[in-house]
Amino acid sequence: MNKSKGNNNNNKKVVKVEQEKTVENNNSTTTTTTDIPQNIQDKLNVINDKIKVIFEENKKKMLQVEHKFNQQLKSQFKKRSELLQKSKDFQGFWCTILSKAMIDNFADNDQAVVDCLTNIEVETDINLEKEEIIKKITFSFKDNSIFKNKQITKEIITDKDGNSTCKNTKIDYTNSTPITVKNNNTNNKKRKQVDFAEQSFILTWLQSDDADLDTFEEFSRLYEDPFSILLEEDDHDDDDDDDDDFDGEEDGEEEEEEEEDDE
Repeated sequence: MNKSKGNNNNNKKVVKVEQEKTVENNNSTTTTTTDIPQNIQDKLNVINDKIKVIFEENKKKMLQVEHKFNQQLKSQFKKRSELLQKSKDFQGFWCTILSKAMIDNFADNDQAVVDCLTNIEVETDINLEKEEIIKKITFSFKDNSIFKNKQITKEIITDKDGNSTCKNTKIDYTNSTPITVKNNNTNNKKRKQVDFAEQSFILTWLQSDDADLDTFEEFSRLYEDPFSILLEEDDHDDDDDDDDDFDGEEDGEEEEEEEEDDE
């Protein structure tokens, strides 16, 4: 018995560290214990603090690199935009790109909107001091009967914690913009006004307070490489031509076989 007690006395003592945790739901405080020796806990806290600092420093460096990258792209996109607008060969360029690439998303009035489109500009900037990412898209329009705006923008600001807010251009619709539909549920066939934007995927997104970064990134990809959409269309045309040629060759071979059989 004494020998057993001696062994227990030689065992390394474990310090129970008490940690207070605040439960937000009822503002009460509960205390939990963990079987981690205090000296180990202190060392772990020091290591974790250093890991956190490394992550923070790396994040800032990555933002600086991305900021420089975006500035370089911005100057090239500006040159491309100027070239496209000057050339008569690219009239209706962005209308064609959006119609081909986003047709599956279009609502009833979207085609009328993109038919008025003259230019798109997508920008991504970074506020290094606040660690904010600012994404902005600008649609430029020719004179039209839908709205008076020459430009409509949507700006999405994402803070360092990942929270996003929007700044949207208010669309100034013309008096003739709202369309009317018959209300067949009433005997006197009263007519009700339907907001034009409700039938437009693009205008609904531009006016929404919801950032919907997925839609922004979709527009951004089109802006970065719009020519791939045109190339995809050419590839489809070539494939169709190849199929026609192949069918023609098969028909010719069948005709030759029939002639041989007749002989």
